[in-house]
Amino acid sequence: MTRRSYIIAVAVLLVVAFSIFMPLRTIVDGNQISARKVDGIIWDGSIRELSLSKVPIGDVNARLKFLPLLLGRAEIALSRGDAPFAPGISGSVTKRFGGVSIDRFNATLAIGAMFDPLPVEDIILQDFSARFTGGRCSEAGGAVRMTLTKAIPGLDLSNGLLAKPRCDRGQLLIPLLSQSATEHVDIRLSADGAYSVTILLEGDNSLNADALALTGFRKGARGYQMIKRGRL
Repeated sequence: MTRRSYIIAVAVLLVVAFSIFMPLRTIVDGNQISARKVDGIIWDGSIRELSLSKVPIGDVNARLKFLPLLLGRAEIALSRGDAPFAPGISGSVTKRFGGVSIDRFNATLAIGAMFDPLPVEDIILQDFSARFTGGRCSEAGGAVRMTLTKAIPGLDLSNGLLAKPRCDRGQLLIPLLSQSATEHVDIRLSADGAYSVTILLEGDNSLNADALALTGFRKGARGYQMIKRGRL
């Protein structure tokens, strides 16, 4: 073996060794990702109190899948078994050239005040998938369910709201609808994290007009409506 070949072989071995034992934190840290603690290597690790932007995920196991790397994709599988007060999580987040995606995600997420004044308890994702390519939503699927912490006078939301996510005008659209089909919550999300939430209450809500006005609803042609905008 020549000196040059020896140096190349040693360099390759060092790269392979570094990749094998690379800490998970090196691929978890990011502008939109935060965690209290990250343990283990990229092939088998754990994350404590993971949050994606403003959405808390909680404690999860994480590992980088090997085969997608051969196709130029970095796919991180997230998982957590069912436990008291912490429903299970399964699915993956993939970063590829020109885009990012969430694939086959099953989770119950506490959203917090994003949907005020609706008393939202959590969002339940079932086989949820969304892909952004070139800054635009290119594919979406699965199911989304919104549950509420209490009843709202004059509204029948006891069974929550359901949606089939889809792409619309380059954005991810989650058109949540109540069982009575008179309450709508349309969530629109752009690739840059900007979002809007449009809450529409159809039907006769004249008895609750004053209360709705105090919480920010405005009467329109289709009923009482509120629009909130923000960034994840």
